[in-house]
Amino acid sequence: MNKVILFFFSLLFASVGFADFFVLNNQVANPSNINKFRIAIQWASSVKEIKEYNNRIKQGAKLNPDSLQFLERVGKIRVDIPKNMEYFRVLAWSRGQGEQPDLLTNWVDITANKAYTLNRDQLTPAILMSGMGC
Repeated sequence: MNKVILFFFSLLFASVGFADFFVLNNQVANPSNINKFRIAIQWASSVKEIKEYNNRIKQGAKLNPDSLQFLERVGKIRVDIPKNMEYFRVLAWSRGQGEQPDLLTNWVDITANKAYTLNRDQLTPAILMSGMGC
């Protein structure tokens, strides 16, 4: 019985211990300090998904909530990488209204165990994606 329990815990710790993650150093304003400011990571597993998500933003369509992970604080945040995800970008809602983000970053290839820093100047207006801001 002890061997079974020991085996179970070793499997549990191995899956948690070897989970892929990265660190996001969020230097953008604290969501709790700015009224209605929200920030999220959007995940994609392929270039096809990236194109689909970009088209949704261009067309003003609803974003896939399963592709989003909201961040609650500033500073260094350990972010666990969902299984089979290859890319991520950061989305921000500065007014807290609507389903479309106001600001976003470029897509980034995920590298496990890497530290990424997010600064305010890396967030660009989402309207530039559709060419209306040029």
